[in-house]
Amino acid sequence: MAGNTLSAMQIGLHVVGNNIANANTPGYVRERAIFTPAPVQRIGNLTLGLGVQVAGIEQVIDKFVETRLRDAGSDLASAEVQEKVFNDLQAIIGELTDVDISSALTQFFNGIENVTDGPENIGIRDLVVKDGVSLTQRINSLDRRVEVINADLSSRVQSIATEINTLTEQIRKLNLQIVTTEGGGTTGSDAGGLRSQRAVALTKLANLVDIKATEGKTGSVNISLNGELLVFDGTSRQVEAASVNVNGVNATRIRFVDNKSSLQVNGGELHGVYEARDNVLGSFLESFDQFAATLAFEFNKLYSQGQGLEGFNEITSAARVDDPDAALNQAGLNFTTTSGSFQVLIRNKKDDITKTHDIRIDLNGLDGNDTTLHSLAAKLDSIDGLSATVNLDNRLVLSSETDDIDFSFGIESPENESGALAALGINTFFTGSKAGDLEVNGQLRSGSRAGAKFAASTQGINEGTQNALRLVALYDDSLTTLDGSSIRGIYDTIINDTTQGATISAAVADGFRVFAGTLEASAQGVSGVNLDEEAIDMITLQRTYQASARYISTLAELLDTMINL
Repeated sequence: MAGNTLSAMQIGLHVVGNNIANANTPGYVRERAIFTPAPVQRIGNLTLGLGVQVAGIEQVIDKFVETRLRDAGSDLASAEVQEKVFNDLQAIIGELTDVDISSALTQFFNGIENVTDGPENIGIRDLVVKDGVSLTQRINSLDRRVEVINADLSSRVQSIATEINTLTEQIRKLNLQIVTTEGGGTTGSDAGGLRSQRAVALTKLANLVDIKATEGKTGSVNISLNGELLVFDGTSRQVEAASVNVNGVNATRIRFVDNKSSLQVNGGELHGVYEARDNVLGSFLESFDQFAATLAFEFNKLYSQGQGLEGFNEITSAARVDDPDAALNQAGLNFTTTSGSFQVLIRNKKDDITKTHDIRIDLNGLDGNDTTLHSLAAKLDSIDGLSATVNLDNRLVLSSETDDIDFSFGIESPENESGALAALGINTFFTGSKAGDLEVNGQLRSGSRAGAKFAASTQGINEGTQNALRLVALYDDSLTTLDGSSIRGIYDTIINDTTQGATISAAVADGFRVFAGTLEASAQGVSGVNLDEEAIDMITLQRTYQASARYISTLAELLDTMINL
């Protein structure tokens, strides 16, 4: 009986020592020895106990809290990724700084207004062009920097796939080791160290994807993800990162290797990466591209109706068509053209006489005679003094037939605007159709007097600043094509949406942090090692051991006394 007690206390002290040694080990779960009465013996009519024995060593854990903690960790990981991306996005936008796009827009349109005060000053017009270049560069830069974050998130998806495979394989091996060590549940002793390692791996996996873990009777843990098994007893399924089509856009997603089905996630870092990349950044980039396209097209539609201090001797359309024999609204242009008209102004510089020619754009699709690039070139080529061809790159090329001739463009009435010049990139200020390729037309950036071509007039070459006034008003004007919004309003909406999204994501992440912290404290209260408690247990076991030793010593003395008698 005393020997059983000494052995049991030794095991108890070993468990306490192991707890103390792992007090600062991440993921370690406190263990305790389970003491039960030893089997009895019968002596005569008496049934006497044989002391104590260790029935097993088990982990002190609240599995319900641990499951909730893993779920909370998944939600928190997803929220923190989105929070970080919103913060990065706000830092890149840099609103209310000296290099934000709002400031560049204001400076650009203020520069156009300055043209109205000094229409004959080429230097002022050059400054407008430079302000436009600065604006497009800021737009390009913001787009590139957001795309870098987008690419980083896609790279992170590939890393997560590798981490999932590593963790599921680790859990699979630990399952086998735990089942072997514990004897498939036939003994009362937990494989504490192995279980702690598996718990850490499960937590890491839950932070990546929102798994569901279920422990079987043998001690093996099965892991599923929205109904798809990841780990089952001693087997695991591999995943891979692949480019798949999501809503018409190619994106890196994780899928199972065996059946190629995508992982459906509702939490974890992977869910946060998907949301941040496809929704947060995806929506921002889409809105930002729409802003850039709207700025370019709406500005160009007005700008292309005007004339500068000088006309053109040669011009090539900035945009190309896919098919020069297709109707302009079906030829692959980035911007939509409609039926309408524009004017070509041919000026003889010798006698300063200007002749105006109306060019009709027919795109009603009814008479089989819709305007194509070839037919438009033919109409323009029929004008005296003007040559028009379609080059091998399917671009429209216009040139003066003599050095005494220059040409320009206009419109008789704004109601007749077809958008053809703006869509083709003829007599436009901006080129490009997205934030990434938006630029100022090379015609305005090359040459010592390039700024003289800035189209500030609507009454003829070197004839007033009416077009500049219209362009200035465009900044705040409500446009029917934008459902009553304005150029300024579109960008303000993007900023407001980003700011609101950042505020909401921060609040959500803070809520999950508080919740996860509460659960962590609750879990630590049960499973964490308290050195004071361990010290008390150690002293109790020590005293019991000493008492048992004293008991043996007393029995030995009694035996010696009896023998001496």
